[in-house]
Amino acid sequence: MPANVSLIATLIIDRPLCAPCISQKSGLSVDEIKSYLTRIADSVVVTRSTDACRACGNVTEVFSMSRTE
Repeated sequence: MPANVSLIATLIIDRPLCAPCISQKSGLSVDEIKSYLTRIADSVVVTRSTDACRACGNVTEVFSMSRTE
């Protein structure tokens, strides 16, 4: 389970992705992804917005995290 959280976090750092693209890249279901995003959001800021997905280009709900330096 922690590996899945890490994988999703790595996928959305600095690039907004929609749930279906996160699913395709991670091998997890969309429902699993949404559950993991909730867990990630307990520790870091996960941004949810309507924007173009950086993988498929569709304008839809996307998820991202920003690096803090």
